[in-house]
Order: sequence, then C-alpha cells, then structure tokens
Amino acid sequence: MFYKTTLATAFAVATIGSLSAQAADMGLITFDGAVTDTTCTITTNNGVDANNVTISLPVVQKTDVEGTTVDKGVGEKEFELKLTNCPDGQATASATFTSQQFADLTNGTLKSDPTVAGHANNVNLALYNNASADKTRINIGLAGNNTQAADTSTGEGTLSYRVAYVPSADWVKGTNDITAGSVNSNVTFTMTYQ
Repeated sequence: MFYKTTLATAFAVATIGSLSAQAADMGLITFDGAVTDTTCTITTNNGVDANNVTISLPVVQKTDVEGTTVDKGVGEKEFELKLTNCPDGQATASATFTSQQFADLTNGTLKSDPTVAGHANNVNLALYNNASADKTRINIGLAGNNTQAADTSTGEGTLSYRVAYVPSADWVKGTNDITAGSVNSNVTFTMTYQ
C-alpha cells in the first residue's frame, strides 16, 4: 500500500513538474482607472434632455436621395449634444453610436424601420461629425466609429453632429429601387469621459 501511494505521488509530481517546465513566458498587465458618481448633464441644442430626443428631418425628393452618396447625404439636419456640469478633473467627453435594431453594418448607416406603415424602401440615414475640424461620417455599430471629442475641462463642452438621408447599401436603380415613404430609425449613444 505504501509503495502504491508513493509511486502515485511520484508520478503526480513528475507530471506537474513536466507541465510547468513547458509553460510560456509570463508578463504583467497593470490596469489604471477611476470611478466617479457624477457625469456631465447632457442636453440637445434646444435645451431638451438628451435621454430621448426626436430629430425631424426635412422632406426630400426621391431623386435627391438617388443622386447622393453615403459620404454626403441630402436633407441634412444639424444637432448638438451639449455637456454641462461636468465634474472637475474630467478633460474630454466623446460619444459612440450603436443600434442593435437598425444598424446597417455594410456601410455604417441606419436602416429605416420596416414595421412603420408606408415606410420608404432603400433609404437609410447617415450620421456625421459636424465639428469645425471633423466632418467625417460616423460608422454606426462599427468599432471606433467616432473620433470627435469635446473639451470638458472647463465644466462644459459641445459635440456637434448632422444626420442626412442616403441610399441604402441594397439600392440598385432599376432592380431594387428607392420608394417614397416615411423614414424612421433610432440610434443609442454611449458617452465616454476621460
């Protein structure tokens, strides 16, 4: 009995020893962060709380949508996210945009809600940065989709955007045409503070 236990123990030690001898190099990753209980107050440019905002776009002609691209858009509407009452020590704020229901990952635009009666076919919405130094299109739902950051070191800042109609990625003139109708969609934003 003693011999079997000793042999089993020796085998276990030899097995563990050979496993640890084959281990890869090890390193150390250090994480730094902070927790705050306050964030900025966020409103739109007309003073409305930005938790649930509706932005009404102008009515445009079907031919205007057919004649534009996702990088330009037509019927644009500008809007802002105004940040106030930002805590001390917070230098910047930025927003990323997602839409589980309406993101068109083919081109980073927003699909129109097909459940709305009388909706337009093959018309999407594109979101763009509208800051003086950054007019790039935001790719909804794609990683790193927004580069604009507001300076909030004084306790306030502004993020400027615009939204416009664009043809969907599925649109093919004469085969899969744009049709007239309503365009309804939504996007969620997540604010990141640094």
